[in-house]
Amino acid sequence: LIQCLYGIAHNWLAKSGYTNLTGIDYSPSAIQLSQNIIEREGLSNIKLQVNFLTPSTELSGFQICIDKGTFDAISLNPDNAAEKRKQYVKSLCTVLKMEGFFLITSLL
Repeated sequence: LIQCLYGIAHNWLAKSGYTNLTGIDYSPSAIQLSQNIIEREGLSNIKLQVNFLTPSTELSGFQICIDKGTFDAISLNPDNAAEKRKQYVKSLCTVLKMEGFFLITSLL
C-alpha cells in the first residue's frame, strides 16, 4: 500500500487473512505512527518502508499497489509538485510488476 494512513488499511487486510503486506509512505512520521498502531494490534506480517519517492531495491516485484492519497498529497504540496509527480510515476514503475495492478483513490 502506498501511504500508510495510520495503518488502517494494512490492519484490515492483515485481519482479513492477507499476508506479506508492505506499506510504503514518503513521510517518516506516518511510518512511525503506523508502526506504533501495528505493534499495538500485534500484527507481525506487515512491513513498513519509507521513502516511496526513492524506493530501495528490495521494493520491487509487487503484484498489486494501492494508493490511498499519496499522489494527492504530493500533488497538492507546493514544494516542487511537478517534479515529485514525475518521481512518483518512476517509483511506481520500479515497485510494480510489469503485469501488476495499480489502484488509486484520488480526489484530483
